[in-house]
Amino acid sequence: MSEEIFREVKSLLKITNNAQEFKNEDRCVVYFTAQWCNPCKQLKPHYGRAAVMNPELNYYLVDVDDVGAEHLEYYSIKSIPQVFVMEKGEIIKKIDAKTAEEILREIIE
Repeated sequence: MSEEIFREVKSLLKITNNAQEFKNEDRCVVYFTAQWCNPCKQLKPHYGRAAVMNPELNYYLVDVDDVGAEHLEYYSIKSIPQVFVMEKGEIIKKIDAKTAEEILREIIE
């Protein structure tokens, strides 16, 4: 990934451990991940590409090791990676895609 593209992706992804940040969003995409998770590492570039391809939505990265257990329980996070489309902090769709194109297709459907 070129440095310019990397900067663009990094500027679009909102890294947070505060669920309040996305609970106020009308519609956003939230990716629960962890630094040690190999499947998460494989999905992360695709998630970043999806953010670049569809910048109308806000895209959040939430590290499960940095967020409170109450949030993991609230969103029923039992395994990672988990990607959701949310409205006002409520899950409206679980994304099971593995590529940027599939992620976008599932967001739009």
